[in-house]
Amino acid sequence: MTDIVEILIKSDKSITELDDDFLFSHNVLSVSQYTYNGELYFNILFDEKERSYIKKIISKLFGSSQDFRINKVENKNWVLESQKTLEPLSFNGLYIHNDGHKKDKNKKINICVNEGLAFGTGHHGTTAGCVNALLEIQKTINVKYFLDIGTGSGLLSIAANKIWKCRGIGIDHDKKSIEVARNNIIKNNCRNKVKVRLLDITTESYKLRCSVKFDLIMINILANVIVQAKWEIANLISKNGILIVSGFTKEQKKKVRVSYQNLGFIVLRDFTINNWVTLVMRAPNF
Repeated sequence: MTDIVEILIKSDKSITELDDDFLFSHNVLSVSQYTYNGELYFNILFDEKERSYIKKIISKLFGSSQDFRINKVENKNWVLESQKTLEPLSFNGLYIHNDGHKKDKNKKINICVNEGLAFGTGHHGTTAGCVNALLEIQKTINVKYFLDIGTGSGLLSIAANKIWKCRGIGIDHDKKSIEVARNNIIKNNCRNKVKVRLLDITTESYKLRCSVKFDLIMINILANVIVQAKWEIANLISKNGILIVSGFTKEQKKKVRVSYQNLGFIVLRDFTINNWVTLVMRAPNF
């Protein structure tokens, strides 16, 4: 059994400010945040590494001068354990929680999503921005068929299905994400209309082409992949379809926006949460 290392660190950062892609690439098992005596602390769990390696990760996330404490702990399902610390999220008419919390009967839509880190649960600025975008456009468009690129936990696919009672596909190039998304889709009674597929949008988009195009596409991944996949997206979206893109910062916004505007997309709205940007665009009608 692999040993697990627990990092305890005091920081004024919010969990939504952490670099999820960096965490993923360095095999972090879970991240949680709590308050003690009025101060914020992080609890980070990952496979055992040398102290120099741990220091490198902490420096990247919190700064080189940050003090931290290391404990070796018993191995268990820390992904599941970390969920207990994640508080539910309340949006306009929509409530996101995990198995550790009950439904909100006052909300029209309740979504139960179980996932380990902040990403995929709605807590990160990119995911929250996409949820806000879906709620913003729900009364102005009628979605029949959607595509969710980089589905992760499946949250956005579930939200789209609940809002429009529509069909759709969630794709991801990570096998674990597909497994998690499938479980969440089943949990939220969406499996008859929402499917998930292991697929890389940059190399396998041809597998999604059919006689019916997507009138809503959501893509929440890295900025360079969003730009790289622009032609694939343009070929998959219907005329005047809605595109929601996120996963990039304010500094990367212009690069993403211009790359799609050059293809005829029109920016309708943008959301910024903790420096993370979500763009809502309309596809050209040609």
